[in-house]
Amino acid sequence: MKVSARDIDHLIVMTPDPDALVTRLQQLGFNATPEGVEPRCLCFQPQLEDIPNYIEVIEGDQGTALALNVAELKGEERVHQWESEDGYEVDARMIIGETAGPLPWVPVKHETPESFMEPEWIVHPNGALALMAVHAVAEDPAALAKALKAAWRAQTEEIFDGCVLVRTGAVELLLWSSTAWQLEYKAIEPMAPTELPSIVGIAIAIERSRPLQALLAANNVAYSLAEDGRVIVAPEQAGGFAIEFIPQT
Repeated sequence: MKVSARDIDHLIVMTPDPDALVTRLQQLGFNATPEGVEPRCLCFQPQLEDIPNYIEVIEGDQGTALALNVAELKGEERVHQWESEDGYEVDARMIIGETAGPLPWVPVKHETPESFMEPEWIVHPNGALALMAVHAVAEDPAALAKALKAAWRAQTEEIFDGCVLVRTGAVELLLWSSTAWQLEYKAIEPMAPTELPSIVGIAIAIERSRPLQALLAANNVAYSLAEDGRVIVAPEQAGGFAIEFIPQT
């Protein structure tokens, strides 16, 4: 499948117990759409008003996939509904295309992108501003980048040996070799995934580092500090994937 991807729209996280995972992410200071309605979403302020920026948590076998925003798409229509704090229903309507690979991804077209931009959902206690990047480990990052470049009409750039950047818009995809991933994030001692390619982490923009550190400490969440005030939470503390918080001030 080939598409003209405008951006990585959102990250799809599948888990047998969505509410348990969201509860864990809330301990890291994230806000979420209401409990009891699937999907649970962590929504952020988007770069463009017609391209949402969020993480979707749904029930299913353990796994993670990328959703690529496209302008035109034929596929299955889906409708999600949540009730806001003010008591009115929010409808999210979108078209979903067919899942492709080798790194799992699916094209999406939003008919009501504003549904993921409700003020009460995009403000987070940890100061989270946006999903900035997704990290994946591959046996051959360069070969995977080449395949995704062709499938998405994306731009690619080798950052250094063992790490290749794939970009379609504001959200970046970083493809790592197992060795490069473990060396770059050795502070959290990440395990190399057994199935490749595999999404292993995300980067989140935050306002400031110190308030986040205080929140994590208060909730007994272990973390590591890196250069420039970056805060890194290991997969075992974050529900299965590493989270790198990058302060903007």
